[in-house]
Amino acid sequence: MEEFYAISLFLFVLFLLLGSGVWVGLALMGVAWVGMELFTSRPVGDTMITTIWASSSSWTLTALPLFIWM
Repeated sequence: MEEFYAISLFLFVLFLLLGSGVWVGLALMGVAWVGMELFTSRPVGDTMITTIWASSSSWTLTALPLFIWM
């Protein structure tokens, strides 16, 4: 039953953010922020910044503009 409450909370936050006009990517980051704040003891800001930077500075993303230019 505890999983049901967690899923309900995440869906509520997601629909609240999407319904208020927040972009999809930012709404998903907001839901991740709420989940990490409630269910982990790690500092959320440091973890989110590290994860966002690692995924946006990968070498696989450098091939995308080259593919589009071709």
